[in-house]
Amino acid sequence: MNHNRSSHTRAATRAGLDRYPALELEYADQIITGLRAHGLGYQEIARTLDIRARRVEATLGEISALHGRGVSLSEIAVRVGLPRSTVHDIAGAAQPQSTARKTAVLAAISDMHGMQRDVLGWFLGMERNHVLSLVKQLHKEGLIHKPAQVQAGEKWVVPTRVTAARYLGWRPADWYPPLGLAEHYRAVAQARVMLVGADRALWVPERVLRHRIGKTAGTNGKTKSGEPLLSSGRTPLLGHPHVHDGRFLGVVEGTYGWWALEVELSKKDPEHMDIALKGAIRAARDATEESMVGVLYLCRTSAVIDNVNAAYDRLPASEFGEALALDLLVRDFDQRWRKFLTDYAARREAAKAASSNRRRRTIIHLSSREAS
Repeated sequence: MNHNRSSHTRAATRAGLDRYPALELEYADQIITGLRAHGLGYQEIARTLDIRARRVEATLGEISALHGRGVSLSEIAVRVGLPRSTVHDIAGAAQPQSTARKTAVLAAISDMHGMQRDVLGWFLGMERNHVLSLVKQLHKEGLIHKPAQVQAGEKWVVPTRVTAARYLGWRPADWYPPLGLAEHYRAVAQARVMLVGADRALWVPERVLRHRIGKTAGTNGKTKSGEPLLSSGRTPLLGHPHVHDGRFLGVVEGTYGWWALEVELSKKDPEHMDIALKGAIRAARDATEESMVGVLYLCRTSAVIDNVNAAYDRLPASEFGEALALDLLVRDFDQRWRKFLTDYAARREAAKAASSNRRRRTIIHLSSREAS
């Protein structure tokens, strides 16, 4: 190996990466991948960026892939540019290593029951190949069920009951995406991505809201399975608590605070829509854990928007008059999602351009040093 080239590369790269720990994870992955493509070994990359070799492996996964194919540790060490002892530690660790990204994924899918792989990519800002690799590793470690194909599109990533319990704080029932509601669960996860992203402190999932109600419901307020009697879904029930699709802390059209989220994908019977809207407003109005400022409806198609607005016009003034200190906003789900994807793509392209510029500056610097 050309040690002069390695020394020059580290010096050139480090000059522009003094703030590496503060970079977003997606940028870190791009830099590590770029340096590897430029010919640097694991140890060189780790020293250049002042990180551990395990962090390099978390992005590249070469040691795991080669070890899985039966390649000897000595040969792997030569290929990736690490001492054999370090390769042995990484490949033969007794316990799977925890990473911030793995924790974020497991917490998110526990909160949301599960997510499809493409939604996970948007959630974490990860490229598809990295998502597939991470999901494969989580399944290998027994933390998730085998990814399942439920409806058209990407497979679902669902935590095991034990994994979900670790992140929720209670032992939930096993869950699998129901065919009739899979699209709804997908849309709610998309809404979370749009509204607050991966910050768990800004989101209260439906699963937690249901658990809160279950803890306070008496014996007569539960089904035989122990689940609380709730007013939600396509045919909401009178006289039972309403559960929002989620609650989030953020700014919606200039108003900051806790908002209740309702995702409506299909048109309801007027009677059921009236029950659902009243329940959503009452649940937000009477919330004690979060002080709510409004209810946001994200609707698919103009017919669904009209359905919600018509129910709003039918609200009895005696209970839902001008004195109600809550905002009610009804907006187009797909329109907002398209805008999110446009902005997301622009951010990704900007990140790639920045990474490419850094690599170009490194190459130019190396060329000038070699010429001298």
